[in-house]
Amino acid sequence: AEATRRAVRAWGLEIQCADPRHYSSSLTAVRVPEGHSADGLRAVILEKFNMSLGNGLGILKDRVFRIGHLGDLGDLQVVGTLGGVEMGLRAADVPHKPGGVQAAIDFLAGNA
Repeated sequence: AEATRRAVRAWGLEIQCADPRHYSSSLTAVRVPEGHSADGLRAVILEKFNMSLGNGLGILKDRVFRIGHLGDLGDLQVVGTLGGVEMGLRAADVPHKPGGVQAAIDFLAGNA
């Protein structure tokens, strides 16, 4: 979960949960910038990279996408998922900074 949060911060995107004391260990909800569609981003990632991300629910519909951290999820799968998200952000023209995957790798390798 921490590797994902580091990637999100490196991208310059917001985590839906404002208080780090309450971060979920099971998922990270990521806000897309105003004027951009989280559902559109999810569709691009599914079409181009065959990866499905969770959608925003209720008032967060089309404002966030969710990355899950549950189950048999190892470091390589986390890096692959974050790679798919970073490629999707670029493909969908969602404003972000590059380097989220590298931030996660640095953390997972003990270099952050």
